[in-house]
Amino acid sequence: MNIAVIIGISEYTDIKNNLPGCKNDAEAIYQIITKTERFGPILYINENHTSAKTKELLTNFILKQKENSIEEFFFYYSGHGEFTNDEFYYILSDFDVKKRNQTSLQNTEVDDLMRTLKPNLVVKVIDACQSGTTYIKEGNVLTKYFNDTKQGFNKCYFLNSSLNNQSSYQDKNLSHFTYSFVKSIIEHSANEIRYKDIIDVISDEFANNNEQTPFFVVQADYTEKFCQLSKDLKSFLSTLKISSKSNIDSEIKSSSIYDIIRLDAKEYIDKEGAIKHIELIGQEFEKIQLDGELQSLYTNNVELLQDFKDVRKKQVINKWIKENKTQYFTVPIYSTKFDNEWGEEYTVLDGFDLKVEVPFKAIMVEFIGNYPNLINYYCNIAFLISKKFIRFFFFITNYNDNSWDDKSVNNDDIKWVTSEVKIADKKGIIEKVDMIRQYFQKRIEKDIDEKFNNTSSDENETNNDAKATGDKENLKDTEKAPQSENTSK
Repeated sequence: MNIAVIIGISEYTDIKNNLPGCKNDAEAIYQIITKTERFGPILYINENHTSAKTKELLTNFILKQKENSIEEFFFYYSGHGEFTNDEFYYILSDFDVKKRNQTSLQNTEVDDLMRTLKPNLVVKVIDACQSGTTYIKEGNVLTKYFNDTKQGFNKCYFLNSSLNNQSSYQDKNLSHFTYSFVKSIIEHSANEIRYKDIIDVISDEFANNNEQTPFFVVQADYTEKFCQLSKDLKSFLSTLKISSKSNIDSEIKSSSIYDIIRLDAKEYIDKEGAIKHIELIGQEFEKIQLDGELQSLYTNNVELLQDFKDVRKKQVINKWIKENKTQYFTVPIYSTKFDNEWGEEYTVLDGFDLKVEVPFKAIMVEFIGNYPNLINYYCNIAFLISKKFIRFFFFITNYNDNSWDDKSVNNDDIKWVTSEVKIADKKGIIEKVDMIRQYFQKRIEKDIDEKFNNTSSDENETNNDAKATGDKENLKDTEKAPQSENTSK
């Protein structure tokens, strides 16, 4: 028996950017899976159920299959995703960052449910991302994570839409990754198509795409077949209008090279326009405010920095520039060191600078508590620019209190995060600044929850009786983001 689970989440209660293409993603995959006549039963979730309802449907579906011998388990998901605390989360419709485990589906939970059925082959197709943000020092962590999760499966194919330092894009009709999956079947010339054939098409489709790089984890011998291309399936595929991206492809094929150049040129910006948008960034950060009750708890201090001298741990950005070989307008800075043991001078890479004159190069933000029992925070924001993109780098860390009148930045807690937007996209830039603000806000909310949220009158009595034990803590967590035109998940 071959079974399948298909989940599409397109509308969210508390996340700003809905994903209309995800509903179409799930519908297209469901139709294809049904037409292959290989899978049954199929669990198809494409409504905006609560997380509790979605988990109930999935669990009951698994329970019903326990007495059956499962040859293949096909799992597909399209929607928002997030990787945090060494776990990948499928973000469900009523997702609440303060109730992350309750309002999302953990990948380890999905794997454990699958393992109870002992399938011979597991296929997971995941069209999601964590909004294009990642800790820089963990560039390969998501790939490593999915490599580790293959343990315990006999054979498996994991097809993931993007690296964890990228976004997965879609338009209102279909996600680009799912589009390539479907296209691989439409254009296949033989009577049968293997999972390896699908992977090859997707790899070629994204080969020159620097914004989104799918990655694959395989523990199989490449002979496993997705389906036979029956007349019924071919007939269905011939009538399927899968995406406006297909229309764009056909338009480009029928257009001249000059039309293509003109179309692409709209995404670029001249120096004057870039300077205006950098000034806009400064203006947006200078009026940055925390939301809700945090506004009354904290006072903001924002400073536009003319150089990178006071930017903390900037060598992490330097390493990113070196490893990614980007087209950003940067120049390396070297310094000369002297080796006393060998009596020789040597040159080391010591930093970077922008090649172009800009109004400012980085930003410092402080959130200073209005009460003595609040944690104070220090943030840096830096950016790289090109004719087409601006890439933000940012972090938030706390101040250590050395005495009443002395505090220092906690350098040990600095984790740079990066996110990119098209520099010609004014709306997208404003949204990206707000995403960074939300990132800071959620860190502060998390710390307040840890320190204060579990305090009650009963606990006060306990604390009075045990003055030397320290505070109780209630740990919670962070993050999410928007895009424009093509939406990132």
